[in-house]
Amino acid sequence: MVKEKKQKRGLRQQSYIELILLIVVIVLSNIMASQYYKKFDLTKEKRFTLSPKTEEIVKKIDDRMYFKVYLEGDNLSSKFKRLRTATLDMLQELRELSGNRIDFEFVDVFKDKSDEEKAVIIKQLSQRGVMYYNDMELETNQQKRNLILPSAEVSYGSNKEFVVNLLNTEMGSAEETAINKSIEDLEYNIANTIRKCLIKQPKKLAFLWGHGEPEEANMDELLSSLSENYSIDRVFFNLGHENYLRQFSYLAEKYKDYDSLGAQIVLKSIDMLKNYDGVIVMKPTTPLSSNEAFVLDQYIMRGGKTVWMIDPLMAEHDSLRKYSKSYFPDYNNEYLRSILFNYGVRLNGNLLLDRRCNDIVLNDPTRPGKMLPFAWVYYPVHVFNDTAQNKHPIVKNLEAVWMRYAGTLKPISRKGLNITNLLLSSDQTKLQEAPAYVDLSIVANNYDPKYLNSFKSGTQITGILMEGEFKSFFRRPDKIYEIPLTESVQNNSMIVISDGDIGLNDVRRSTGEIFPLGYDRETRRNFANKKFLLNCFDYLFDESGLIEVRSKEISLRLLDKSRINSPQLEGEWMKEKTKWQLINTLVPVLVVILFGVFNTFYRRWKYAR
Repeated sequence: MVKEKKQKRGLRQQSYIELILLIVVIVLSNIMASQYYKKFDLTKEKRFTLSPKTEEIVKKIDDRMYFKVYLEGDNLSSKFKRLRTATLDMLQELRELSGNRIDFEFVDVFKDKSDEEKAVIIKQLSQRGVMYYNDMELETNQQKRNLILPSAEVSYGSNKEFVVNLLNTEMGSAEETAINKSIEDLEYNIANTIRKCLIKQPKKLAFLWGHGEPEEANMDELLSSLSENYSIDRVFFNLGHENYLRQFSYLAEKYKDYDSLGAQIVLKSIDMLKNYDGVIVMKPTTPLSSNEAFVLDQYIMRGGKTVWMIDPLMAEHDSLRKYSKSYFPDYNNEYLRSILFNYGVRLNGNLLLDRRCNDIVLNDPTRPGKMLPFAWVYYPVHVFNDTAQNKHPIVKNLEAVWMRYAGTLKPISRKGLNITNLLLSSDQTKLQEAPAYVDLSIVANNYDPKYLNSFKSGTQITGILMEGEFKSFFRRPDKIYEIPLTESVQNNSMIVISDGDIGLNDVRRSTGEIFPLGYDRETRRNFANKKFLLNCFDYLFDESGLIEVRSKEISLRLLDKSRINSPQLEGEWMKEKTKWQLINTLVPVLVVILFGVFNTFYRRWKYAR
């Protein structure tokens, strides 16, 4: 009997010891967890593992960095809660990696605010670049509108402030797939903002003008956005203009004959462009001369990278606003077309008509004075589906891009040259050769089957990336001048886009108000033109290689909503939604109960022997 009591006392003491040890382990684990952040990535696609490029950038942080995240509030839907959780996890890991130099805070700026106060807050934050989104959520047969701010403001040191937008929408909508793409891009967007904060000596880019390029106000959005990462200059480049030649007047005393003086001006022009890492040729409306083509050619042959945004035809919508119909002729920019063809792409002299397009707003012919949107096939919209063609970091997960009176490109096969198609139309297209006759009245054919069936030209290319070896257009015996000529470059890259308007923002002429790049004033739609172009520049000029992070993919494993929300059919014992709710709530509880019962019987059997 005494032996049995001692055995029971020993079991009781052992239980107390086990309980105390369990409490100690739990307390120590929580203390350690609060001091150190560590997670284990067991996912197939390694969605929670930072890329080496990101780690390299974050470790360079040498001052305090603060993230003020506005994605907070009680009204967040489940999909935005996923985005918030992913943002929180990302910032926690980055803070640990930076040696606790990164601080962050999630703020609900709309809490206890009236609608009027919210409107003021939105206006103030929008002026700083913070985006907002109206999340429409269906609850008990009623639509609920939630105002979301999926953005963060980032400050670094004493004078650097940037905004990072966390949401990628699809044609203005943020459904589950758009949220998933936003989570995929989260690492890149945050790491890219950190990169902006750390830049000390930015790359230098030259936007050339002097050939009828757009006014600076129409390029304001692109220039200001690029200036966050790069040093931007607008460089006057017209070798036949007296204002350009005036800077070389000192050469006239030394070189008396015209040919020698011209050769020196060309050489000095090449040296001038050599100071820039990249040159942008954006919508010239007058032809390049042979001298200017030679300067650009030699700049490229010596390693300079270029971005070309070229209109093949003189197509301007303002002409149609005046006369409702117009002929759009070819620009006949012979040397520009020739050097591009020599490098590997033909700029076709045509206009692209695409059934996948943006709208224009016109008077309703049946109701005078009433303005209605009509599909305008001269405004092609490029979307980026989940295909192999759209896996390139420049366009991966990108929202739709809008073009106006674009032409088409034809890549030319060249040995040692790799060509990637960046912008592709739909397969329902037509082509109009120059001079192209355009009439606003064609919108009346939008529902004519015969007219719609005439779009049979297939998928067209409007933007390409060329990488590899380029050979000089002037590598022939009939050289222009007896000056040094670099005949080829082994490893260079350039981007060619057959639309000069893709990088232009609208300006309200009466007030000078600048509209966002990619925003259509008529339809009030936002397109990803700015993000696409910034990706192009980062791919060409960012040596950190951070854009490769955008190649990360996260598989979306969602429930089939149509099946979940389907009504109960005859013969079914419960609705599909109810069944899965019960499985997810009751099964885990039953498993715990069964484990407890099994453990109790096992312990009784073990200690009864």
